[in-house]
Amino acid sequence: MNPLLDWGDGRHFDHTRDRPCCLCGRPTPMRSHAGEAVHKVCAEDWNATHPTEARRYTPPSKGRPQHDVGTWRFHNDGPVTDQRVTVLAPVPSVSPQRDVVDIDIEPGQRGLFAA
Repeated sequence: MNPLLDWGDGRHFDHTRDRPCCLCGRPTPMRSHAGEAVHKVCAEDWNATHPTEARRYTPPSKGRPQHDVGTWRFHNDGPVTDQRVTVLAPVPSVSPQRDVVDIDIEPGQRGLFAA
């Protein structure tokens, strides 16, 4: 799995104006490393759905293997130094019993609430 694009650098943000994302068309102040207007999430999705596109890799170094940093079109800003592994806690498959009160409402109005 590729790391998330690391676009924390101010060069990835256009403070002057939003432009349409090259992938979804919605406005964004974000810019790719090449200056393309693109949402970070759109670029990550594009990388994930285009596994055969030309990839960029970090050079291997002592104690650090070669690392995929995304496609040539959209890539992150360099090697990821955080090597921690996220461990997810198991989620019980049965939710605990709760007291639920059902109110008498008109048919078709369930889920609509007035302030």
